[in-house]
Amino acid sequence: MTEHPTPAIYFHPDAVEGTGKDLVGRRSAGQSFLKGFLRHCPGPVINAVTDGPNGAKAFREAAAALGETRPLNVGMLCDGSDFTQAGTVFFPAPGYRNAAWLRQRFGNTACSLVGITHTVSTRRVIEGLHNLLIEPVEDWDALICTSHAVKSVVARQFELEVEFMRQRFGATRVPLPQLPVIPLGIETADFTPLPGARDRMRAEQQTPDDAVVVMTMGRLSVVEKANPLPLFLALEDVAQRAGKPVHLWMVGWASRPEEEELHRLGAAKLCPSVNARIIDGRSADIRRNIWAGADIFTLPADSIQETFGLVPVEAMAAGLPVVMPDWDGFRDTVAHGVSGMLIPTRMAPPGAGEQIARRFADNRDAYLNYLTLVQSHIQIDVRAYAQALAALVADAGLRKRLGDGAMRHAQTHFDWRAVIPQYLALADELGQRRNGAVPTTPALPSGPISPLEVDPFDLYSKYPTKFVNGQTIVTLRHMPDAALLELHDQISGRQLYRRTAFPTEMGLRAAAILAQTGPLTLAILAQKLGATGGQTVAVVLTLAKSDVFTLTDPV
Repeated sequence: MTEHPTPAIYFHPDAVEGTGKDLVGRRSAGQSFLKGFLRHCPGPVINAVTDGPNGAKAFREAAAALGETRPLNVGMLCDGSDFTQAGTVFFPAPGYRNAAWLRQRFGNTACSLVGITHTVSTRRVIEGLHNLLIEPVEDWDALICTSHAVKSVVARQFELEVEFMRQRFGATRVPLPQLPVIPLGIETADFTPLPGARDRMRAEQQTPDDAVVVMTMGRLSVVEKANPLPLFLALEDVAQRAGKPVHLWMVGWASRPEEEELHRLGAAKLCPSVNARIIDGRSADIRRNIWAGADIFTLPADSIQETFGLVPVEAMAAGLPVVMPDWDGFRDTVAHGVSGMLIPTRMAPPGAGEQIARRFADNRDAYLNYLTLVQSHIQIDVRAYAQALAALVADAGLRKRLGDGAMRHAQTHFDWRAVIPQYLALADELGQRRNGAVPTTPALPSGPISPLEVDPFDLYSKYPTKFVNGQTIVTLRHMPDAALLELHDQISGRQLYRRTAFPTEMGLRAAAILAQTGPLTLAILAQKLGATGGQTVAVVLTLAKSDVFTLTDPV
């Protein structure tokens, strides 16, 4: 087997947690991935790719903060350098940040590009998947699906895109990326209950030792994350029959006060027999230790925005039995009867949502309106939910057995030490696909490597009266000094926008040569200047614009 270099990760500061940023799932996952990659990726060097110098600086700071001491090899997409040397680049989103087009400069077999799914229901992501297939994607690229459920969504979206391209353009081939299923991961040790944490968390929440605590975790968003209605109804049923106090800790945060009020109102009206409270989950201490104070974890997630669901995995790592809807990625993460229980769900059949899709496509419904309508056609079985929760509330032994199984399940399947090797194996597999492969999108026959990277003097060739060429005669009108050239740079905005086609010194040398020799052709001037033809063209046209040179066509 061919040996491949250690892959690179693409780093963007917005993809990880940091001071002043909203706490959202993708950033939490991005922070965890960075930590896991650095900890479990072998090799003497860590490879990374960023957009530019600011991203490179932020990556070095983030890696240092996580204790990374190996040399960091950071490539940049914005400076024209070869970012393909690591062989595979992992991106924290479904797209490749224009890298598929930029790869054309170095050959499409130079590296593999790998994205990862998070939410796939937003208009931006849907359009991103559409645009991805117009880019020079190859079958040695990949889009990691974090669950079999989300793979079914991406595969169906691609199936429709292929249908469209074949029907619209008569396409005989539409190269697609691979769609491997690799779960998100966590550092399971970060969730192991600490000594004394249970008693401390319960004391802080005024929760007696004999109460059974059911806990949720996540952003409080009824349509984006989890509609609490089925949970409230099920828990009220459980609490009335339990014979012991039942508490509900809704740990999270709301991006809108109205969302928090919906949760308070729902708990007060629908489960008055339950001692329910909202706990701010943004505190580092709460996020680390709150799990220890709970007995059962659940989240009534029924939104199409969810694709994997990291918090049940965190709960399992903390040793909590989980009760989750049999919905999307939860059926991949929760082992029914081993680490928890899955509750049946139902949804409207294909064909029932055509009007909903039309309203979303027409922008009559914004994203949250769309999610609300879709969620109205999804059910979590409340009776089954109540039965599962009641069984766990009544039986401490069952809670212990499933909690122990949950911890083992998380450690075996979702710890980064188990997940990162799957990333590395994927990089090797994609490297084997590249060996001897023939790109489907070579440079265009007319010259450009892609339709997005066209020489502007080719694209706008019908704009000017005429062109300069090697035989254009260049004559010095008057000898400039540095102050004059810099003044003209300033007035022309070249200093303001920090872009000059050549250094001032080169312009002065060109003028000095012409002062000594008299008029020269552009080609001869380039030789005497020791510059390329392109550099000399820039000098000649810029100084002619400043009326320092005059240009005449050869006779």
